[in-house]
Amino acid sequence: MMAEVRPNDPVDLVAAMASGDSGAPLNAFYAQYASTVLALLMKMLGSREEAEDILQEVFVELWRRAPQYDSSRGSVVAWVVTVARSRALDALRARTRRHGDKQQQFFSERHGLGTDGGRPDVLVSSTRWHQALRQAFKRLDEDQRAVLELSYFLGMSHSQIAEALNLPVGTVKSRILAGMRALRTMLPIIHRSMRV
Repeated sequence: MMAEVRPNDPVDLVAAMASGDSGAPLNAFYAQYASTVLALLMKMLGSREEAEDILQEVFVELWRRAPQYDSSRGSVVAWVVTVARSRALDALRARTRRHGDKQQQFFSERHGLGTDGGRPDVLVSSTRWHQALRQAFKRLDEDQRAVLELSYFLGMSHSQIAEALNLPVGTVKSRILAGMRALRTMLPIIHRSMRV
């Protein structure tokens, strides 16, 4: 007999989807995470229409990959955000292949890159800093990374994050603070190790 699925418990919903159920658990999972995923996709892609197309692909992939989800490796929201981000990056790469350098220039200008007049020394420094930041972010605890992604990449408030993750607001604030402290500790070390 199948265990009862708690409708607000993301781990239970993923387990139900992993068993092949594409009905109520998938609908509840979609209701819980669709707005978060759509916001991330729109921010990364700059197009609501494209974001809505990819939104469907993300949830189909999450349903197919549900049997592979391992709660010991991170929270459900971190898994969801990782899959969505990956699909958005695929779309950006495909767009770049279709439109060539013009799209890359647009993306660089939009995200504050390339405002240095093309000076090689500034570009190298910026690239190293972004690499250092990515390395530090990968070292964060999954729970810290999840709240920081939602807060800083999606611009969600503490209460929105708490609702999305089904956590108390105080826990969200604590994880953000702990994550920022960890990044502050790691970044100077990583950045120094990347210098030529």
